Amino acid sequence: MAALPAYMRIRQYVVDLMLEHTRKDIRIMSERELCKKFNVTRPTARRALKELIDEGCLSAKPGLGTFINSAKTLNSPFALRKTFKVMVIFGSGRHTDLDGFFMNILARVCDQLKYLPIRLRMATLNLTERAQALEELQMYNPDGIIWVRPNAFGMDLISAARKRIPVYIIGSVANGGKFHVTTDYYQCGRLVAAWFLDRKRKNVIFTGSTPEYPIKSMVYNGWRDEFAARNIPYNEHLQVSENSDITHCVKELLSNNSIDGIFTFGSEFTAVDIALSESGIDTRHCPVLLDENYFGLYGARIKPAAKLIMFPDEIIKLAVENLFKSLNGQTYEADEIVLSPRIENL
Repeated sequence: MAALPAYMRIRQYVVDLMLEHTRKDIRIMSERELCKKFNVTRPTARRALKELIDEGCLSAKPGLGTFINSAKTLNSPFALRKTFKVMVIFGSGRHTDLDGFFMNILARVCDQLKYLPIRLRMATLNLTERAQALEELQMYNPDGIIWVRPNAFGMDLISAARKRIPVYIIGSVANGGKFHVTTDYYQCGRLVAAWFLDRKRKNVIFTGSTPEYPIKSMVYNGWRDEFAARNIPYNEHLQVSENSDITHCVKELLSNNSIDGIFTFGSEFTAVDIALSESGIDTRHCPVLLDENYFGLYGARIKPAAKLIMFPDEIIKLAVENLFKSLNGQTYEADEIVLSPRIENL
């Protein structure tokens, strides 16, 4: 139960009761019962109850106990129709902060959810042991989950969670599974390579490749295969790993005056921007194409020529629509959906 402080677990218990028993004055557990259920001290239970009473969520009736204040939710839209609790989880489940890429995805998820009878719940999970992680997940009691790019352990947890609730995955490598909406990452690599080759640019730097990361590995494989399909050799020395000093490596490669393009994949655009600026390279002769993870554009001194759309709005829309249909008992798409990427000129 490390994901929430003790008194917050009590608050969550009360909120869940309010949502499940709207328009009814339901008696909640006593302080003693709360202490036993949540393994907390009397002062902790008293603190949680006092806060909820002060906020008007609970009302204390001497001699009878503490009750949900139905007037608090009487005119709430959540009290007048069936409401679903949906969790959004990122990566390993332990993300306590989000970079620009994940913030962008969250914003688009919220944009799709905000007109639906849904309460969005954000949480971090302690994914150290499967049993403990499942216990934490059940504590939040969601009706459904949208999980963005889970790791291997998260996938195991999802398999267990799906026995009770629908879980839709967004943006992982396609594997023919169920309840997953994603992009063809191999095609991403081929599409980007084709963009450069169609413009007669063969000496292109690829930054951000990481063989051990499945998505980046697939993009790079597609990139190399597009060169091979056109019988054009690709110089592997132009591949710059995200684990290297990208600014230094790109400047070194630019110094030989033969580079005629750069693809920056991931969050490495700032490093490329610095390298190009300090090298005095004209991007009209050395265009830069980047993917959507480009929050490094803030304060950038160069302008990219185009961007790769790997995470189109359609991915979010389809995942949310199918999750909501499954919650409502409607017909929904269970098979994996794999969309095609595209490039937008800037």
